[in-house]
Order: sequence, then C-alpha cells, then structure tokens
Amino acid sequence: MLEANWKRELLTEQQKVVKDCLCPNCGGEASNQTLDCEFCGSENLALKEDVEKITDILGNLSEEELKDPFVMISLLKLGKYSSLVSDLSREDINREYLSWAKKMIAELTGAKELSNADQEALINLFDNGDYYQDQFASAMQNIVIANTASQAVHYSPELVYGALQQNFCQIIKKVVNDATLEKKKLEEDTAGETQAYVARIDEENFDNFIHHGGTFILNTLGHEARHVYQNYKRYHRIVEDRNDLIMFYESMIRKRNQKIYDDNYYHMLIEVDARVYGLLFEQHFRKMMFGALDESKKKEYAADYALLTNHDTMRVIDGKKVRVEEETLSLLNEKPQLYNKYSQFHYEFVKDNGHIRFKTTSELIDDYFNNKDSAKDNLYLELVKNSKNREVTMGKNQQISSTVTM
Repeated sequence: MLEANWKRELLTEQQKVVKDCLCPNCGGEASNQTLDCEFCGSENLALKEDVEKITDILGNLSEEELKDPFVMISLLKLGKYSSLVSDLSREDINREYLSWAKKMIAELTGAKELSNADQEALINLFDNGDYYQDQFASAMQNIVIANTASQAVHYSPELVYGALQQNFCQIIKKVVNDATLEKKKLEEDTAGETQAYVARIDEENFDNFIHHGGTFILNTLGHEARHVYQNYKRYHRIVEDRNDLIMFYESMIRKRNQKIYDDNYYHMLIEVDARVYGLLFEQHFRKMMFGALDESKKKEYAADYALLTNHDTMRVIDGKKVRVEEETLSLLNEKPQLYNKYSQFHYEFVKDNGHIRFKTTSELIDDYFNNKDSAKDNLYLELVKNSKNREVTMGKNQQISSTVTM
C-alpha cells in the first residue's frame, strides 16, 4: 500500500477523472476549460467534483511534497485537465517526467535499490496501465519484471504487480479495451484463469515470482491474455481461420457436455492455442531481456505447435472418438435455433429444407469466389479441402457398405 494518505486520495481521484471525463448523456469529452461536454454542452458534475478534490489535495501539499515524482505522474495522467489543478504547463510536466524517467531507467538497469518516493511514483505510473503508456513506461515495466525474474533486486509486491498489469495491458488492450488483470487465490495447481475479459493470476504463482523469480508467470500472463482474445473473437463473431471455427464449435459442445473439456484438455484447441501463445510470449521476453531462450521449453512448444497446425479435430466424447465438426452438426440438428443465432456456423453448414447439413464442396467453392474479404481466403481453402476429404471418405464408406450388402 502507498504510505501517505494524500497519495492514496490523489490516486483514487485521478482514476475517477479518467472514468468521468466522458459525458454521461452523449459520451462526448469534457472541455479542459469549463469541464462541460464539448459536444452537447451538458454539465459534468462528477468530473467537476473530481477536479475540485484534486485541487484541494494539491493545495494542501508542501513545496517539497509538490516536487514528489508521484505528483508529476498524476499530472501527466490528468492530461489536458492538469492545467486546472497546477500552474505547470504541459511542456513543464513532460520535461520533468522525461528527466525522472531517464534517471529511473538508469537506476533500474543498474539494479539499484529505489527510494520509497520513486517506487510509489512507479506504482502510480503502472496503475491501470492503459492510462498512460510510452516507451519509457514500457522500458521501466520490463526492467522491473526482468530484475524480479532474475532476483537481481527485490521491489515491493505492489510495484511488481503494477508492472505485470501494464504488461498485460500492452498485450491485449489494443484489441480489448475493457480487459483487466486480477490477482486472486485460485484452485490448487491453477496458475491462471480467464472469464470473459477478466484474466486472473494465482496469488501463489505471483508470490513465487516475487520470492523466487523465473519467467513462468509471463507464460501465464500470455496464456490468459490469449484466452481474453479468444473470447473477444467469439463474442464478436470474428472468424479469421479454421482454428477459430473449431474453437467456437468446441465451446458450443462444451455448453452441452462439460466432459469434452475435461476429457480432452490437452487437445482442446482453445488450450493448445493459449499454450503456444504463452510459451512464445515467455520466450520473447527472455530473449528481449536476457538474450537467451529457455531450451527446455522447445520440445513443449514443438508438441503444441504440431497440435495447432495439424488440424486434428478428433475428440473423445462420452467414451467415443468423434470429430468436432460431426458433433457440432449433431448439436445443430438437435437445437436448430443455434444456427440462426450464431453466424459462425454459416461458414461450414447450411440449412436445407429444415435440416442442417455440411455445405458441399461446390457450395464452398461458390462461397470462396463470392467472398469479398481476402483475409478469409485461407479459411475457405481449408473448408474446401476438408469437404473434399469428407466426400471421398463418405464415398469409400458407401462402396464398402455396398460390397458388404452384396
């Protein structure tokens, strides 16, 4: 926790400004002069109250306290509203920040012990990392993580957690604006979990990183961020390739039968995809910060990458091996309302006289030529390839069946 009460209060109020700066009526941004909406002119009472409280906090600080880097970070985050609570110009704030950031990078790189004031300022900078990100903030965040991973120096848990939060934001926030990272006690042997856009890392996983270092927590961070991205694509019905379709099919089957996830965990594409991304993210960090990869992880990566690219869709369901696409077709004919509800089904399946079936190769080729999104070319080519294989297999089965009948 931050030691000084005024710092806690300032942190709370600047967080409110970020939330309250948009007009509750039209969503427009408030003027930096009147604080009323620039678009519809509505009075923004919440923002005015936030700014007034910040002005009161700063007005009660001594000259020495006003020079604390924590204050400069707060003014930086307040952006265009900083002129209402401080006599410093934007240029002055940026210059002070640049001077402090360069000093911090030098001290962090040298693995020096940080003063309480500098640690608190960094915590402020990293707090909800989407507020402010630049090359200096990213560099400081990476060095804090690297120093903790190598145990070169020990920082406060709040600072390390803030660095991990900002790191998570840099992975996912450009796509999923409302994604968040939480630290929570999870079930035993669970390093992380994700629900919708909320990723969580286990408290024990985090404590182990603080006290013993290593880069496993970065693997977890990348893994859970990937799950957030998978959820984003599923919720927004985004299909970039066949893997997206299979992951969507698996998620729909799982709603009907949880055992498909439990019985096929290692092969479930959502987990394979997340494992590959987590490993790549961890290795990228190790190479960037340490100049070396973890050789012991290469076999693990190779095995998961093979699962990701070999397009094997066989899964064990109720003790039998079945293809995910076949089980999906069965689900759609059992619950045809799903076909109308989710457009993702329309790529590979079609409703024909009230019955849902696979599209024929000819129909998929027509879709391919009618497709106006070139980014989906590979998706259609994969679907055509699988359709041809399915039709060949069906033809052989029919021949075998005819032979047996004769």
